[in-house]
Amino acid sequence: MDVETDRPPKIPTRGPQGWMALAALLGLSLIANGVLIFRGPQVVEAPAIPPPACPPPVVCEPAVICEVCEICEFCPELPELVPGGNSGNGGTGNATPRPPRVDEAAAAEGEAHLNSAETAGEIDPVQLAAQRRVADGVDRITASHSPAAARRFIQRNLPAMASMDCAFRDPAAAEHVRMRLRELNDILPVAERLSEAQLTRFERDLRCPRE
Repeated sequence: MDVETDRPPKIPTRGPQGWMALAALLGLSLIANGVLIFRGPQVVEAPAIPPPACPPPVVCEPAVICEVCEICEFCPELPELVPGGNSGNGGTGNATPRPPRVDEAAAAEGEAHLNSAETAGEIDPVQLAAQRRVADGVDRITASHSPAAARRFIQRNLPAMASMDCAFRDPAAAEHVRMRLRELNDILPVAERLSEAQLTRFERDLRCPRE
């Protein structure tokens, strides 16, 4: 039996270089663990969420208010109610009824009757037919809603008719004018209307016999 073959195999041992490499690896591992402990756990920030997209603002059209024409003849797009002057933004205040349209043809016919009666009255002041044409002219002017025609009648024709003596005046025609006087006065702009005292005086003077 061979003695050398019966011996156990030799376990290889590390040399000085192997032990130095192992020590270096352990040192690096300790350094890395120390750095991680010193820095602490890292916080991962969540991605930023974009703000929600808002719809564009709604732009409201301004309210259309007829401020130029006196009787709103040139504002057919307006409703039956016209916003008041103190309504502020957009005309949200009190609304006033829209003035009726002026019938220029009816106003012209009414004034033609008045002019015819005035011409006839210069020749025959007691002519009843001429005085009754005044009543018909007042009806046409009232129906026309013409401020200009109503203004001319109240300023020119009404004082002469109210001052006429009852002996020379048709009572029916004068009474008819008295009944339509307040309607005529309402056609005028507010600043031009007769006062209550003036209306009462004209109504008294148009009666026959006078009170």
